[in-house]
Amino acid sequence: RFDLSSTESGLIASCYDIGACVAILSVTYIGAHGHKPLWVGWGVFLIGVSGILFSLPHFTAPMYTYTLTNNTCGASEIAECSVNSARSHRWFFYLAFIIAGFGGAPLYSLGITYMDENVGQRFSSWYIGILVTGSIIGPGIGFLVGGAFLGVYTYPEEQVAILDSNEAWVGAWWMGALIVGCIGVLSSLPILMLPRTLPGTHHHRQNRGQDMYDDALGRKVAGDKDFGKRYRDFPKCVLVLLRNPVFVLVSIAGAVDSILISGLATFGAKYIETIFGLSATDAGIAFGALALVGAAGGQLLGGGLITKFNIRMTWILRMTYMAPVVTWFLSAGFIISCSDILFAGVSTQYHDASPSGGSFVSTCNLNCGCDLNVYKPVCGADGITYYSACFAGCSAVGTAVSSVIQNCTCVSATTGVATNISSATTGVCSGSGCGAGGMFALFCILMFLFMVFTFLNEASALQASLRCVAFNQRSFAIGVQWLIIRLIGTIPGPLIIGAVFDRNCAQWSLNCGEKGSCSTY
Repeated sequence: RFDLSSTESGLIASCYDIGACVAILSVTYIGAHGHKPLWVGWGVFLIGVSGILFSLPHFTAPMYTYTLTNNTCGASEIAECSVNSARSHRWFFYLAFIIAGFGGAPLYSLGITYMDENVGQRFSSWYIGILVTGSIIGPGIGFLVGGAFLGVYTYPEEQVAILDSNEAWVGAWWMGALIVGCIGVLSSLPILMLPRTLPGTHHHRQNRGQDMYDDALGRKVAGDKDFGKRYRDFPKCVLVLLRNPVFVLVSIAGAVDSILISGLATFGAKYIETIFGLSATDAGIAFGALALVGAAGGQLLGGGLITKFNIRMTWILRMTYMAPVVTWFLSAGFIISCSDILFAGVSTQYHDASPSGGSFVSTCNLNCGCDLNVYKPVCGADGITYYSACFAGCSAVGTAVSSVIQNCTCVSATTGVATNISSATTGVCSGSGCGAGGMFALFCILMFLFMVFTFLNEASALQASLRCVAFNQRSFAIGVQWLIIRLIGTIPGPLIIGAVFDRNCAQWSLNCGEKGSCSTY
């Protein structure tokens, strides 16, 4: 719809963390001694506003239209060379995610410490685990529901003559963002009504002021109850945290972990779609199910183990390096690979094996006058994908509903040299890649365990971070930790993974000579 590359899509995801980085230190330092529910409530309100803003390009961009032309040999569609004006609306996406980052800053820092301060230490990991699990279940549901929305045309009230496999199809990408935006605004209201401290908090806070405090920071700082409340204490607060080896190393470890986590969150569905040849809808649902069950289950399991067995700091720290060793072996799931998609002129030759004038031009379509700027892939009866019906040498079009194109001179019903003229259907061949067979099942099992052990480690790492700093510095410590994680991990993560996708693009679609989206990897 907006001609975005994978790198640009990754930048949208990174904008969330850019916004969070800008806000996190001031929010956690000032909000640590303020009314935490107010900070969290207004943050959730901003997240709701960002969802509404994210959906605006659907309403403000020029109406999306497509044309059903023959695009066949002798009647090739010629691209209208005009810049896609919808591309300028991508700034809405960047701005929306930056605002969401502002909103998320208090939720995952002040929100965590608000819970930790209002419950007994033993149950802290369990309640925080539920909170963090919510942040995992959310994207899982998002992939499932978002995948279903992509099966609905972008203008739901319209009856269209194309199927969702057609290159011209644009799903209702905006619907989920708009719904989540409204839910965010509404859910912020009860959070804003929470009191500064919950009933019974004083009982839970007794004897917690010295948790890992003297050993990590020294008695002099611990004895100053007003330390961190004054603006002039800000540099010293940062220095105290950076001199804490447990805090720094756990933060850096979490940052490295989040490079892959953020990259998978952005491109996991696309990875499954590309490797195994599944549709965008099926890939989104599959990845959403893995994230929903695996990641959420791991987070709850980690928090539950710490609460059930009242695990002490020493073993919490051991958990932070035992779980990654297991995930290192499970990451072998990414070694699973499938044969590249058979794409005429890219990964395989035309049946006549006599290219002339360009990689997509052969003797079977030499006189068709095909336009390379028109990318509308078709799947031949031979299982090979062609750039368009014209480049497949097709001369007769069936009904739009059946999407069958007849008399394709470049397509052979049998392997080898073309002897029988055959047909093609619109869209990329669905049988490409490993498919949803045994290799895909093995990949899902490994990825499920990979996510369980990755997020099993999240609970122990967070508890280690909370218990190794002063009680009155916990909110600020979480803010500094999130800053480290975002600068090293979640900001560059989607950009790195997006660049990996772009580097492995075998053929870019063209729009008036300009590089568009990737046709095949």
